[in-house]
Amino acid sequence: METNDPLDPIPLVWTDDPLDVYRELRENHPLHYVEDRDLFVLSRYEDILAAIKDSKTWSSASGVVPSGFKPDKPTVITIDPPDHTQMRHAVNRAFTPRRIEVLSTRIRSMARELTRAMPKEGPADAFHAFTDPLPLYVMAELLGVDREQRSMFKRCGDAIVYATETDPETLLSAQTELTDYLAVVFEERRRAPKEDLISLLLTESPEGAALSEDDLLGLCFLLLVAGTETTTSGLGNALLLLDRYRDARERIIDDPSLLKTAVDEVLRFDAPVQGLSRVATRDVELYGRAIPKGARVHLLFAAANRDPGVFADPDRFDIERTPNPHLSFGFGVHFCLGASLARMELRLGLEEFLRHAPAYVVADGVERLKSDTNRGFARLPVVI
Repeated sequence: METNDPLDPIPLVWTDDPLDVYRELRENHPLHYVEDRDLFVLSRYEDILAAIKDSKTWSSASGVVPSGFKPDKPTVITIDPPDHTQMRHAVNRAFTPRRIEVLSTRIRSMARELTRAMPKEGPADAFHAFTDPLPLYVMAELLGVDREQRSMFKRCGDAIVYATETDPETLLSAQTELTDYLAVVFEERRRAPKEDLISLLLTESPEGAALSEDDLLGLCFLLLVAGTETTTSGLGNALLLLDRYRDARERIIDDPSLLKTAVDEVLRFDAPVQGLSRVATRDVELYGRAIPKGARVHLLFAAANRDPGVFADPDRFDIERTPNPHLSFGFGVHFCLGASLARMELRLGLEEFLRHAPAYVVADGVERLKSDTNRGFARLPVVI
């Protein structure tokens, strides 16, 4: 639901440039109440960091998006400690640096395959041809989804990711189809484990307990939605920024090692997840205003990432910015589980895209994704 409040940051996620609103919030309305949504908004870095460090006061258990939507299976981002601690410990072993590094060759190969397939005549939609499929194919590889099932995985994933634009019957059908497919995969992996995430998490080891089927389903759905859409948005935002700041693009082409810091600057400068919400577990007073127990508070990471009290010259796109303590992956107990994987996908994906299309130009017809939280694209035409 859109509102007439000029300081409501939520509809502006898909506008061209919400930064003026973010600046106004930070400077003059650090705790802002959006009446039409019954939603408080925090925008300063220190306030948001304090909130995400304090999971006892600011709970994730009622969902982490402004609408309050919560999946019907448990996920690590919608439970609080101590349950969260147990599940996080169990799944952490699937995201060790060694396991992520093993994927690097496949990520590069998939990125190369997708970029080489893009048409060279006329504009190509980089969203449909590159930024959308790459993270989904990587996630399918990680989970152990058969290559011939990629199209089903993508179709169901799209129906879930874009649920606000999909009729309920289609959404339910996609969830059911994916659940049924995964149930078969779970049974197959119990009988004959492979070198994939599902096989690993179905098995108890010294590093962690086996997940229940419900917990593993919840994780698969989380990875399919949060683990693909956010990276898709990050890739699209990077392509637009490197078109806008072509001097930075040329420096990266000359020295691809700059992508290590450039990726984090993209994440800071135009965060794929502009913010997530929490619910107060007790009455809190902040800036002289009462936040009642049960109130939903939106933590606007994208505004915090431009806070001049933390980032020097925050509106400058600096691909060598160090340190870069952006909040785009969150912080504390809910720090993004797949942060290292996302960074690798962004780094290798961009390196391959720039190798194939170093002089690409973003064409007319860019269309922003309509989302309460994600800042990405539904269409990103480029001429390569």
